[in-house]
Amino acid sequence: MSAAASAAPGPPQLGKKVALASLYAILQRVILRGIGVVGTVILARLLVPEDFGIIGVAAVVQTMLEGLTSTGFGLALIRMEEPRREHYDTAFTLTVLRALILAGVLVGTSGLQAGFMGEPRVAPVMWLMALTAVMQSLESIRMFDLQRDLRFDTLLRYHVFQKLLSFAITIPLAFWLRNYWALVLAAPLSRIVTIPLSYRIAPHPPRLALSAWREFFHFSKWLFLGNISAVLSSQLMNLVIGRVEGMVAVGLYQIAYQIAALPISEIAAPLAQPAYAGFARVRHHRSELRRYVLAGLALQWLMILPLSAGIALTAREITLLFLGERWTALVPLMPLVAMFALFEALAGYLASLFVVLNRQARLVITGYGVMLLRIGSVVYATVTYGLIGAAWATLGVTAFNFLLWLAMAGRLLEERPGWSLPALWRPTIAALLMAGAVLAIPAGAGALLGPPPWSVAGTLAIKSATGAAVYVAIAFVLWRAAGMPGQSAEAHLTRMAGDTLARLRTMIPIRRPG
Repeated sequence: MSAAASAAPGPPQLGKKVALASLYAILQRVILRGIGVVGTVILARLLVPEDFGIIGVAAVVQTMLEGLTSTGFGLALIRMEEPRREHYDTAFTLTVLRALILAGVLVGTSGLQAGFMGEPRVAPVMWLMALTAVMQSLESIRMFDLQRDLRFDTLLRYHVFQKLLSFAITIPLAFWLRNYWALVLAAPLSRIVTIPLSYRIAPHPPRLALSAWREFFHFSKWLFLGNISAVLSSQLMNLVIGRVEGMVAVGLYQIAYQIAALPISEIAAPLAQPAYAGFARVRHHRSELRRYVLAGLALQWLMILPLSAGIALTAREITLLFLGERWTALVPLMPLVAMFALFEALAGYLASLFVVLNRQARLVITGYGVMLLRIGSVVYATVTYGLIGAAWATLGVTAFNFLLWLAMAGRLLEERPGWSLPALWRPTIAALLMAGAVLAIPAGAGALLGPPPWSVAGTLAIKSATGAAVYVAIAFVLWRAAGMPGQSAEAHLTRMAGDTLARLRTMIPIRRPG
């Protein structure tokens, strides 16, 4: 046995650490999204869709450049058995250099972007985004150690503080300015506090060095090429919709995604980091890697599918209750966004397996093929059918992409075709029956509570409670009928819930009488 293998935690111990890290990561995202949703609801009543559209369009170039120049240095540090000082210094130096180049391109192309979109207000927003990018690169490079060591409790506290600080800056600015600048100024102002805090949490005196650059570029060269297809795919909607439909349509899509992708951003996204760290530790043990990949996929499908479907089924009530009548154009859009966000996140989870096993070439080639399919479909659908057509096209491509990655991951893990079906069929049936039950509830089910918004809130409560009850009951019955397998997602979720309750009981002192 190699030294690395002997030093790594055994599978049971690693499984518990990954599960605990996942719980902290999910809790972090739930808190962050809760703050974000409150902020979005407040901002949606203070600002207009055009304000969100300006930010969305300005962010296209930044997001594309960040993705195109994303180096994967953090992934490389997490994957290393024992990174040395020169690795951290080189990663820090390259990160700062990348940010300076990115900022220069943002400033230099701001006029072109503003002219292309026919919106001069985009240019100064991009200037401030350039400053924010440089400031962000100065964060302690040792923060990646927290992911590497699965210390997601510390990350939770750091990111929650960062979000609260941004919220505390954005909302007063929105009341004062009543325009899109409130959304832009919060980021650089909050970085003034959070960057020094990162060095307090993860001390590392920054030093410029490039001695280990070859090791990083050897790992990152394929990721760099893959970022091109990933970025074009992710920003395609903003670019095409903005060009064809205008700023209002971009604003509608931005808000629809923020709400409809809540299960993805709060559960699937936070699970990605602990999952990658866990995969990296057992990548030399193929049988354990198979078990972790399938368990993670099944657990996400069990938890996220009903939440995404629930948002799709209650889009009308969510829109009217939280955003108001002027946002009713979101009602037919949100169900489509909710489902394509689900398929996209699960495909990304499976794709991370190829990075861990150093199969980036296959990852990149597949990504480019899907990107070309998505570009053609979305452009045609937008020009022909508008915003809703673009969403339908994206849903079709992302569903196909998820099935493709399922097949490719099965081959990489040397599994037979249909390897994931035993883990996914029970939640799928439960979700379909849940949808039937919710769709049977009339739109005015909450009318007894009075006029809107009370009637809308009542209808949302009735649909949510009915859907949750039906899904949990059907999933449990099917699990019992299957013999309650101990390695199933249902069993893992039950054990995780039990462990969480046990930890909470130890944290809360109980006073006994007498």
